[in-house]
Amino acid sequence: MRTLKYFVAAAAVAAAALHPVEGQAQSLDEIVARHIEARGGKDKLKAIHTLKLTRTVATGIGNPIKVVLYKKRPNLVRLEQGPTQAGATLIPRGISADAAWDIVQGKPVARPPQIAAEARDVDGDFDGLLVDWKDKGHTVTVDGREKLPGGEAFKLLATLKSGLKRTIYVDTKTYLERRHTGVLNLPGGRQFDVTITFDNWRDVEGVKFPFDITEERTGKEPVVSLVTYTEKIEINTPMDDAIFSMPAK
Repeated sequence: MRTLKYFVAAAAVAAAALHPVEGQAQSLDEIVARHIEARGGKDKLKAIHTLKLTRTVATGIGNPIKVVLYKKRPNLVRLEQGPTQAGATLIPRGISADAAWDIVQGKPVARPPQIAAEARDVDGDFDGLLVDWKDKGHTVTVDGREKLPGGEAFKLLATLKSGLKRTIYVDTKTYLERRHTGVLNLPGGRQFDVTITFDNWRDVEGVKFPFDITEERTGKEPVVSLVTYTEKIEINTPMDDAIFSMPAK
């Protein structure tokens, strides 16, 4: 009987080591490992080489905006946006190996180096800020827990390679990201405090993605609220690197 009790206790200790009890202090490595597991696992994440996301963005001040986002490893991005009407012209912006660029008054314009570096860290990130964060040159620490609407979250403080700071909230039950907060710097000296909330996580070919994203920008300018609804996510669609390059002037 004593031997049986020993083995039961040992099994309980082993299980607790693999899956710490909620409320128990957890290290950053444990949180990140369980976050990656919750997304679908590192192998499935790394098996994705391109993403095409079709979305509708509600701004609250006018007609919704259609957005088509193309991403390719390691950090190539092309985002096209415009009216939702069929056949409407979509205006692109992107991140190539050489530049982060926008179309301004019909002309391609490269972003200043610091803002381009921040865009590459955030918009160009393919797997999520916490995946391989050390290899990306980021610094991440655990700053306890915080109660958010809908439950408690681990509060992680991240300083990205570009120097941009982000606070990342990871749900203590699902280990999926709930919220990001920080500063958003845009060309022309525009700056916002930004809160991005992730919701409606769904499985696409074994990997979880947030299908609803709410973004609120505050600061000196009027508040901007954006709600993004993802309609479709296509994985490993062939993409030519040329589509990410800044158009010729």
